[in-house]
Amino acid sequence: MLENELSKVKVNNEIDLCEVASEKIRHKIEGALQYAGVSYFLRWQEPNFFGKIFLHEKTRLIFCINAAQVDDALRVFDELNLSEKEVKILGEKSKNKYVYEK
Repeated sequence: MLENELSKVKVNNEIDLCEVASEKIRHKIEGALQYAGVSYFLRWQEPNFFGKIFLHEKTRLIFCINAAQVDDALRVFDELNLSEKEVKILGEKSKNKYVYEK
């Protein structure tokens, strides 16, 4: 059996697009991205103990997308007209590292 060329490829082409704290805004963004055909996944970031107890921080949601779809996703955000208070645009390489091995 021939080994696939992609059998030991690191998959690390995700971009942390934005950070959201509101469920209402999350659903609005999800609907718009789905309508535009932009694939994404959500990563939940829980605050640490100190932030949760003393600073009353909320769980943050990070929208991660494929690097090839950044332009499409930014077009979607332009059409939504969200404020910086509602959404924090990150646009940085995702810190998640996925490795596929047989």
